[in-house]
Amino acid sequence: MYRDITHFLEEKGFDFYEDMGDAQSWVKLGRNGEPDRFVEIKFIQEFYSSKAIRKMILQSGISEDEWNKWASF
Repeated sequence: MYRDITHFLEEKGFDFYEDMGDAQSWVKLGRNGEPDRFVEIKFIQEFYSSKAIRKMILQSGISEDEWNKWASF
């Protein structure tokens, strides 16, 4: 699931930013080239909890509808 989420974020304009040990930070730059959004993704082998997914949705600024559409592929 981790790779699926990072691919989705890449499709939405995010890039890898920083390795934080048990997690990674992904960034989306704004129009002025400055960081606009950061998403922290923890490395896990199984599915993310609904709380963790909700946090990623809020951090990303991507609509919940887009996340749901992507998740239902």
